[in-house]
Amino acid sequence: MGYEWLPGLMAILHGAEPVEVLQALDNPRRWPRRMVDQHGNVFVAIWSRTATDRPIIVVVRPRPGLDATIVAARPMTPAETAHLEQWEHDQ
Repeated sequence: MGYEWLPGLMAILHGAEPVEVLQALDNPRRWPRRMVDQHGNVFVAIWSRTATDRPIIVVVRPRPGLDATIVAARPMTPAETAHLEQWEHDQ
């Protein structure tokens, strides 16, 4: 899968560095979760970890084919991290 950065992305990275986004997307143990916004737009929230094991969520918008546009990223909350850890344990 190829990823493209949304123009102006640096404005919507909330507490996550670009390198961390790429690390999380490259992590083989990532948990994609489908999202639909109030307008019916489909996104995928990828719950993953960086190379330093930091849990973050990267939101991408699927494009035709196997590509996606990176639209946002942020660290997980403690509750989200606990949910991710449960998913990791169950895998």
